[in-house]
Amino acid sequence: MSDPTERISKTLPPPTWLMDADYTIIDRNAQAEKFEKDYVISMEYAVEVAKGTCCAFQTDKKACKNCPLENKWAASDGFPITFMGRDGVSYEFFGKLVKTEHIWKLEIRYIDKPFESEGKSMLTYLNEARESEQKRIARELHDGIAQSIYSLMLETRGLKWTPFEEHQQKLQAIDRHFADVLLEIKSLATELRPSILDDVGLIPAINQFVEQTMEMTGFIIHVIVDGERKRLTSRGNVVIYRSIQEAISNALKYSGENEATIALDFGQKELRVTIADAGKGFIYDPYHLGFGLLNLRERAQSVGGTIEVETGIGKGTRITMIVPYKEGMS
Repeated sequence: MSDPTERISKTLPPPTWLMDADYTIIDRNAQAEKFEKDYVISMEYAVEVAKGTCCAFQTDKKACKNCPLENKWAASDGFPITFMGRDGVSYEFFGKLVKTEHIWKLEIRYIDKPFESEGKSMLTYLNEARESEQKRIARELHDGIAQSIYSLMLETRGLKWTPFEEHQQKLQAIDRHFADVLLEIKSLATELRPSILDDVGLIPAINQFVEQTMEMTGFIIHVIVDGERKRLTSRGNVVIYRSIQEAISNALKYSGENEATIALDFGQKELRVTIADAGKGFIYDPYHLGFGLLNLRERAQSVGGTIEVETGIGKGTRITMIVPYKEGMS
């Protein structure tokens, strides 16, 4: 029998769960019981998002490095998260995970009742995150790389005042400094753009992602490529690659099936990428998109593309992204 002081008051308005040190649920209030009936929820997923080991914004774990939202969830307004309703529609919520001695308390509130919040939606958080990320990169360029280059410039200029017999030692030090700066630039560039796209190209990069995903999860993914391969813009490649990662991640979480298909159809002016599964599906409302579909649509629109969604309860999900080879073409 647990300590009465560690029990949940059944009159608390927000859905609330108590968990032990291993995040196993030991108690829940009536609102939490109702929440579990109304929404398809995964407490493991909620805990991972709250802890920062799983991200509500990115599907590629590498993208979480130096995330501008790091530790933001510890703030009083909690963290944004989505759960799918039993009607098949994704809904936005705010969560809050608090530790009291050896007990974890997780609370979930609707987006219109955030914890001491300003009523921000997930899309607002994403836009703020991107702005913060741009500021972070600018700061790293100025405070890190720019300062290193300035230091190298001074070291190089200083050679003319250095005795000739010390030049070799100075040049070796400058060479090491250049190597450090190059490594710093490569590290920053990798955060902005997956290096694998430059190393092997779009299709091999997708195949490698698929192989790694199947190996790690056991989820079966078929890749079909039709048409004569044509080059997309650099940004178009990134959009396609990231979108496939996100769509497959969503299929893993929500489809209820263990199989999906990625089809790439190279047309005359555009590439059509379709990610399909035969899972549970959902009720699609183009005017009230969940965060995942909003993110996919925004990515497509950033390169002059569009997305199409075909789904329904019990009918699986088929998402098609149409991206022109040249931005602005249709």
